[in-house]
Amino acid sequence: MGWTCSHQKGEFCDLLNIVCQPGTKGCTLYGKAVFADPSTPSNEAVARREQMRRKKEEAEHEEEMRRLMEQAKRGF
Repeated sequence: MGWTCSHQKGEFCDLLNIVCQPGTKGCTLYGKAVFADPSTPSNEAVARREQMRRKKEEAEHEEEMRRLMEQAKRGF
């Protein structure tokens, strides 16, 4: 997949003032995209974001089950 970044000027990143390294911390893609290079910092950030999303969903599910159990105890 190809993409164009508005901050990239040749091999340079105007946003970070460094040589462009897509997915590095501070990059607009950081934590939003998984890269083929496993050492790209964005990959770990994406994994952390997904883990946090799953934990939140599990907590919401547990709260909903607790609420339904309370309703069932009271006879709806």
